[in-house]
Amino acid sequence: MKSLSAAALFTLGLGVAAPSFAQQTQTDTWRMPYERGFWGHAGVSAGPSRLDADCPSGTSCDDKDYMFRAYAGGRFNNAIGLELGVLNFGKYQRGGGDTDGWGADIALIAGIPIGANSSIFGKLGAVYARTEADGIGIETGKERGFGPRFGIGGQVGLTKEWAIRADLDRYHVPLPGGKENLDTFMLGVQYTFR
Repeated sequence: MKSLSAAALFTLGLGVAAPSFAQQTQTDTWRMPYERGFWGHAGVSAGPSRLDADCPSGTSCDDKDYMFRAYAGGRFNNAIGLELGVLNFGKYQRGGGDTDGWGADIALIAGIPIGANSSIFGKLGAVYARTEADGIGIETGKERGFGPRFGIGGQVGLTKEWAIRADLDRYHVPLPGGKENLDTFMLGVQYTFR
């Protein structure tokens, strides 16, 4: 419910901001802010996450927590970019123990700019994760490895440099005993620079 509320607020914010962007010409929309080649960005995001892993019968489990991501990247033109991030996956309770981890990801970003510092985009890439699990009735120990990651996102520019950003992502992370999906919805702030 919280994720749905946050998504609704983000969509409402995009709708409120859109009329101010409509005053720019179509040419300006596609030139700004990337008209002089590569532009970089950096930001931080946090939000609820859910680990799609089995819960042993007869034990209590909590598959929800909060995830944190710091990232940096840039765009080669108005539609295509690349982004690197570091992640803390949060802590999930399974089989009377904890499952947690961290990782790093890389994603190709493709999207459509909307005004000077707003856009909607999709992401496709890979995540390297290190996880650790303990508990009863589950595979325990440490695991590391690569998995795919994909998602969608959008940002609303507050100024030419600052924007509010929302991301809905799925990471396929290694756990002791196999790989599982980690779904996240994060909100954050982003700074764009030359």
